[in-house]
Amino acid sequence: MKRFLPFVIVILLLAAAATWFVLHKAHGTFDKEENAFAIADKKDITKVILSDTGKKRVELTLVKGVWMLNGKYPAREELVASLFEVLARVTTLCPVPRAAHDYVVRTLFEKHIKVEVYSNNNTEAEQVYYVGGPSADGNGTYMLREIDGKPDARPYITFMPGMHGYLTPRYQTDEEIWRSRVVFKYSPENIKSLALEYPGEESRSFTLNRVSKDSFSLSALNDKYTIHQDYKQKYVHDYLAFYSSISIETFDNKNTSKDSVIHTTPYSIFTITGNDGTVNKLNMFYMPANKRTKMPFDSKGNVMTYDVDRYYASFNNDKDFAVVQYYVFGKLLRSYEDFFFKPGSGEKK
Repeated sequence: MKRFLPFVIVILLLAAAATWFVLHKAHGTFDKEENAFAIADKKDITKVILSDTGKKRVELTLVKGVWMLNGKYPAREELVASLFEVLARVTTLCPVPRAAHDYVVRTLFEKHIKVEVYSNNNTEAEQVYYVGGPSADGNGTYMLREIDGKPDARPYITFMPGMHGYLTPRYQTDEEIWRSRVVFKYSPENIKSLALEYPGEESRSFTLNRVSKDSFSLSALNDKYTIHQDYKQKYVHDYLAFYSSISIETFDNKNTSKDSVIHTTPYSIFTITGNDGTVNKLNMFYMPANKRTKMPFDSKGNVMTYDVDRYYASFNNDKDFAVVQYYVFGKLLRSYEDFFFKPGSGEKK
């Protein structure tokens, strides 16, 4: 037995060395593959381009601290945050099994989203890869890197730690989905003038014009409704503060009724001029009652003609059409006389 002891010791040493190599060398390689698709620091990202096989393309560019969409519109902040989370945290689970390799590659090239990520204003992309559909269990996502302008030899199954489901929906390529829903974003000090008109209800309509750093003049839109009484600057400032962040519910530009609605008389017309001279105009229209209407009948059981919770709106020189909620816009729909009364009491001050 003793004569075999040296051989036993050698075998044990080789096994120990092999174990160390597997645990250290192979693990290091796997760690590198794990982060193959991830961006090292999302704070360095300055541009992202998403394009799909259906010819849709979204380009997000950081301009003076604001993410702009296709050089035209501010992008939705929550979608930018969602995308950047996956750009930084996407993790490789494993290479696609050999048996599925050809099928996955074929389907990836038939339908994919190409991702190009640029950092620190560089003209060359830091990362380029193709995003396919879900893996067989629905919790992974097929991805293929592009290296030196050519597709990598092997696609991978990827995931994001802590998230169930596949990642493809994070890489949206529809411009309208990416557009910011915010239509009014003003602080009182950035407003030069504001007019709110109610066609057919002139007594409610009013204008506010800046006269100094901290004060505005208030006027009835029609002089015959002028109230000869002091109004409250506090009420004016409290009202203007509502315009700090007002959003539409959703764009509705494909609505077949868009043109006919826009040519009807609006319920209300907002016209805001900023200190920089830009004019922001939005028209609100009644929305006919429909299958989504939550209150189809009034208190007397009569069928409602219009939806009381939602309105249509046009803005951007009528190029855009949208649905807005009374829950959001209701606080803006004040009347001229409201600035002369204590809110909620109906008593003159």
